[in-house]
Amino acid sequence: MIKRIIKFKEVSSTQDTAKRFIHKQEEVAVSSLRQKRGRGRHGRTWISQPGGLYLSLLLFPRTRLTSIPLLASLTIIKVLEDYDFSKLSILWPNDVLLNNRKVCGIICEQYKNAIICGIGLNVNIENFPRNLSNATSLKIESGRDLDINGIVKQIIGRFNPLYNELQKQGLKIKEVLNYIVGIGKSIEIITSKGVIKGTVHDIDDDWALLLRDHIGMIRKFYYGDVRRLSW
Repeated sequence: MIKRIIKFKEVSSTQDTAKRFIHKQEEVAVSSLRQKRGRGRHGRTWISQPGGLYLSLLLFPRTRLTSIPLLASLTIIKVLEDYDFSKLSILWPNDVLLNNRKVCGIICEQYKNAIICGIGLNVNIENFPRNLSNATSLKIESGRDLDINGIVKQIIGRFNPLYNELQKQGLKIKEVLNYIVGIGKSIEIITSKGVIKGTVHDIDDDWALLLRDHIGMIRKFYYGDVRRLSW
């Protein structure tokens, strides 16, 4: 359980900063108002403009490591619902959408005996680069500024009970499935081994995507980039 939030004005990245606290074997949250070298999955650059929420959770889970992105996704959904946002959805494995546009990205990295879960939430950002045309922010959608520190506290408050449930008895994901987009839709999954086409069959309890390929076989993927084809 996370009991402490360590706050910075600017860091290279909250993911790297969280690693500095691993020797204490304490589950903590690291937040910053800005990142100089923020990154997403596969080492991609994460544009860390002022007005965004940049947060990393340093965790030492005993089980169900692959379900941590599920917890983060559901946490963000619940927090945004607390702020009266609707039309929220999850694009597996790591994007939270608001009005079908990306408002949050999640990255989970294993480091030594820890999992570091990074959350980038577009809170008060008003403009995005052209190459991020599908991005949005809470301010763009609501027309108002929101308190970033307040949202950080809300995230921790929502995350802790889900995390405790996962560690004690396993988390049931039926509720999460209400937010998943793409079930039954055609996609490509880009992995280190190549590109696989099929239709999204389901998401299982370990947060793996179940894909039905062209011969009807169900294949399981824990990681990969999803590209929409016909929806």
